[in-house]
Amino acid sequence: MREPRARVSGRSPRHVCLTLLASFLFISIAHAQADRASIAGIVRDTTGAVLPGVTVEASSPALIEKARVVVTDGAGQYRIENLRPGTYTVTFTLPGFNTIRREGIELSGSFAATVSPEMRVGALEETITVTSESPVVDVRNSTKQRVLGDEVLASIPNGRTQFTAATLIPGMNLNNQDVGGTNIINTTGGSMTIHGSNGQDQRVMIDGLSTANAELAGNASNFLPNMGSAQEIAVDYSAGTADQATGGVRVNIIPREGGNTFKGSFFATGANSSFQANNYTDELQRRGLRTPNSVKMNYDVNPGYGGPLRKDSLWFYASARFTKTQNYVGGMFYNVNEGIEDVWVYQADLARPAFVNAFQRSVNTRLTWQADAKNKFSVFADDQGRCQCANVTATTAPEASIEIKYPSNGW
Repeated sequence: MREPRARVSGRSPRHVCLTLLASFLFISIAHAQADRASIAGIVRDTTGAVLPGVTVEASSPALIEKARVVVTDGAGQYRIENLRPGTYTVTFTLPGFNTIRREGIELSGSFAATVSPEMRVGALEETITVTSESPVVDVRNSTKQRVLGDEVLASIPNGRTQFTAATLIPGMNLNNQDVGGTNIINTTGGSMTIHGSNGQDQRVMIDGLSTANAELAGNASNFLPNMGSAQEIAVDYSAGTADQATGGVRVNIIPREGGNTFKGSFFATGANSSFQANNYTDELQRRGLRTPNSVKMNYDVNPGYGGPLRKDSLWFYASARFTKTQNYVGGMFYNVNEGIEDVWVYQADLARPAFVNAFQRSVNTRLTWQADAKNKFSVFADDQGRCQCANVTATTAPEASIEIKYPSNGW
């Protein structure tokens, strides 16, 4: 008997994009300091006395404005916040003292690097350049965080999601595991826990903005990140900051912004049943299993490209991701009599094993505009669509399975 398939629809892409645009313009300012790296320290002279009025400049190709400048206060302290991931050079200048330049400071996630130089009296034209190991210990934040860069995300042999990346952290648990990309789309509905945390307290964010489904628990989002546009993933797993509503695992995806040169990337991977070994034994056959679970076809295609629309003023980065997972369901077959009137008997079509058929696409763009020396605006939009057609399980035949589409009006 042929049963009607259910169709579950979501909000339209236009509605989702407009919501994202408005949310990022409004919320990114509030989360900027909590979710970005910083450089801080105390400047002293050779006698140990603090030096107020020192000009401190942090420069990096990662900054569209090229450099951030602050001045030390009366206690010789300074702090440069809201810095994007990248390699920085910090320069300290004060009339009557040697200029000191500290190079090769690597920042990622919300890491707070401490740089506290000693300046000595000298000629104004003299500059002391210090090249040394980047600070690796954050003595200012109590948050336990691991940062996974784009090199790790591109090389790990799994489904390239925020969850499969976070499970590389010792002690992290995921209730919906992926193996080699065979469960890449279904893992988006999973939840992570660590050290006894609550799975519903988990949050997935993009640049500090939550992707949670407001109609369900905060951990539910069904969001599949476009890894081609992700510069890094920062995972907070202990001692979260006060601006977070819950104390569970937090995954923050930092998008790429582009740069003053045009650059792109291309990632592609795929597999079919020829890449998988067969674990179908005589014992399983005697117990009634006609076929084992196996891969039919999986692929992940993910190009990205970005650069300047106007140098030092307007950058863009765009990326697309197309993912398909098709897996045979062990012991399940299509019905030979499917659709035939007055025939109510199920007869397995051994030439047509049933399989899960899921596809998801993502097309996103990020624009970064340096309006003036002190004001920068970013807009990010990600249009996603999903089809689980059909969602076959070990206990649900293909003709009785549901068809899930987001959105439902064609994509």
